[in-house]
Amino acid sequence: MIDYSYAETGNIPNKLICFLPINHRLVTIMITKPDTRGVYSLLIEITRGTRIQVGGLGIIKLPAGYYVYTGSAMGKGSSSLEGRIKRHLSDKKNNFWHIDYLLADSNSKIIGVIFAETLKNREHDVVRELKNQGEVICKKFGASDCKRDCVSHLLYVRQSLSEILDIIRETYKKLNLEPITIIF
Repeated sequence: MIDYSYAETGNIPNKLICFLPINHRLVTIMITKPDTRGVYSLLIEITRGTRIQVGGLGIIKLPAGYYVYTGSAMGKGSSSLEGRIKRHLSDKKNNFWHIDYLLADSNSKIIGVIFAETLKNREHDVVRELKNQGEVICKKFGASDCKRDCVSHLLYVRQSLSEILDIIRETYKKLNLEPITIIF
C-alpha cells in the first residue's frame, strides 16, 4: 500500500501533484507548465546489497540502504523536469544513463523525489552541499561528464529516512530553491 499522506508542495503556484497508474504500479507525476526546468534528487532504497554493471563504470558493489541521486533537467520534452522524473519512475526504458542501470536492478526502488524549478543548473550545487552527508560508493556515477569536479552524483546515506528528507529539503532551501517532496 502506498502512503499518500506525505506530499509537500510548498507555496509554488501552478503545481499539481497527481497519482497515475503506469505499468500496474502507482507512480507520482508532477504536472506543471510544459518544459519546466529544474533540479531533482531521487531517494533510492537498495533492499539487499547488490553488484551492478554500470555502463563504462564497470561493475559496482552497492550495500543495502538509502542513496540520494541528484540530476538536472534543463531541456524540453523528455529533458524537462517532468520528463526526467517520469523516465526515472518508468519500468520500461533502455539503460543509457548510469542511474538507469541502478534503477533496473531488482533490489533498488525509488522511494521519494525532491525537486525544484530553476532556470539555472543547480545539480552541482546540491551535490556539493550534500556530499558531507553521505559517502561516495562509486566515483563519477552520474558525473562522468561533470566539469565542476563533482566526485559523484550518487551518495550512500546512513541517516534515517526522515533525517535524509530534512537534509535534502534544507539543502534546496539554502540554495534559494523551493523544494517539492513526494514520498511513495
